[in-house]
Amino acid sequence: MQFILKSVGLVFVYLVSAKIGLAFGTVSNSATIFWPPGGIALAALLLGGLRYLPVVFIAAFLAGVMVNAPFVFGFGAAIGNAMETYIGYSLLKRFGKFDPALNQLNDLFAVFILGGLVAAIASATLGPLALLASGLINADALSGIMWRWWRADVLGVAFFTPLILLFVRKKPFVSDAARLRERALLWLCAFVLGQMIFIGWVPASLSGQHLVPAWLFPVLIWSGLRAGRRNTSLIQLMFLSQSLASAYLHVGYFADDFAHYGLSNFWIFAMLLATLGMALATLATAQRYAAYKTVQNAKLFEVSNDGVMIVDANNIIVSVNPAFTLITGYSADEVIGKLPSLLSSGRQSREFYSAMWQSINEHGTWNGEIWNRRKDGSAFLEQLSIHTIYDSRNRVESRLGVFSDITQQKATFDAVIHQSQHDYLTNLPNRFLLCDRFSQQLAFANRNGTKFAIIYLDLDEFKPVNDKLGHHVGDQLLIAVAERLTSLVREIDTVARFGGDEFAILVSEVGTIEDASTLAKKILTALSDSFILDGHTVKVSGSLGIALYPDHGKDMETVMRNADAAMYLAKQAGNNTYVIAKQI
Repeated sequence: MQFILKSVGLVFVYLVSAKIGLAFGTVSNSATIFWPPGGIALAALLLGGLRYLPVVFIAAFLAGVMVNAPFVFGFGAAIGNAMETYIGYSLLKRFGKFDPALNQLNDLFAVFILGGLVAAIASATLGPLALLASGLINADALSGIMWRWWRADVLGVAFFTPLILLFVRKKPFVSDAARLRERALLWLCAFVLGQMIFIGWVPASLSGQHLVPAWLFPVLIWSGLRAGRRNTSLIQLMFLSQSLASAYLHVGYFADDFAHYGLSNFWIFAMLLATLGMALATLATAQRYAAYKTVQNAKLFEVSNDGVMIVDANNIIVSVNPAFTLITGYSADEVIGKLPSLLSSGRQSREFYSAMWQSINEHGTWNGEIWNRRKDGSAFLEQLSIHTIYDSRNRVESRLGVFSDITQQKATFDAVIHQSQHDYLTNLPNRFLLCDRFSQQLAFANRNGTKFAIIYLDLDEFKPVNDKLGHHVGDQLLIAVAERLTSLVREIDTVARFGGDEFAILVSEVGTIEDASTLAKKILTALSDSFILDGHTVKVSGSLGIALYPDHGKDMETVMRNADAAMYLAKQAGNNTYVIAKQI
């Protein structure tokens, strides 16, 4: 429904503008020199997409019906207008990163050149040919009509497409009372000057003075630099309307209906009118936006909680923000003119810095964690992002480093990870971490054809210790057992606690089952020595179950299940012994 309403609105505006163009843009009853519908149609497609192209065709055809044009001419002209709009839309969409907001000067000129000068050729060709086919003109007049038709469409695009694209943006005309007064004065001067030049409002004191359109350009420059693009586009349109009214009413500068000055001179004047003010307004707007962004960035630079360091192309520090001082302890005066290496902690290797600079030189950026040193000598871990800024010749102009102190954050994170993977009492790996290392060892063994073993251990007579001496002594016993087990294995092996009085040992890279059996015997011997805990002498033993990969299973579940079963057989055998899974 919304599309239908917008389509009806587009047709209505198209027909009204066509009526205005035919009524006020006709010279000596021979040619239309200004065709607003062309600019309106192009803006409609840029804002709404190609779905409005059939609507443009219908509107153009109805414009012909409105003036009782022959069917051949009406249909041909409609095709030409639709083709012009489609070509202009397609060229602009393929023109790099065209922005309908017209924030850049190249976007404005793209509308003038691609949407106007180039695309209007289609309409200026098909429309006059349709006139010729319908018998309204003869062949001798064809080239002249094409030339005037093309100029009329170009003017329509140059004035109306930017105007519509700018006014769809919701933005107030003025931001304060001072600007309102200035713009009111601007509009008054522009209107009066236009009336004086084109309508003949010449005061007696200026009678005899030859007022020319060139007097308008200081006002356009004023508008372009101070009033913004929307005000400037409206003032431009007002000047054009006044000039057309001059010819239509036979008063003022164009009272002779352009006969003396010629249509070509008028067209050049109109295009300068459309280009100069909007170009200045666009440049001024871009400059104001750049200044605004500069102020914003400067404020962000000052208030940011992240440290910021800027270096030049020679890697010399040229600026730092207050957060840099808070994090590192160095003031701006102490680091400006020096190399960033003054923060080096010495923890990173040469290979680390080589890889970092390789990324910076090849891609212009680097992100990662790096250890640096504060002024007081303390090391801190920072999350650092480095970005390179290039000049117009793609040479390094400067580099920006943004960092935050993540020392405490990293420590907290590591502590959480450690707690999730380790037993809270003994600080041994828990079942989760053991399974992870088992998976790694399994992958290694499969790649290299090696063997490894898993030993399950359950303490004998642990419950009586808890019952007689209390849980405090029981906890001390578990910690002492963990220490003895850890002292018996290699660094590549893993001792884990599953909970209660159950332990597991992952024995990496064993040659035969005898290697695991030898370790089991050492464990039994170590456990046989008494434990002195809180003034109490405690004696315990252990029951062990051993499973070997791949002899006792091809996967984690099978190997660990067989080791567990072997451990229970050791329990049944009278404790203080070990059982190998193959003996089950």
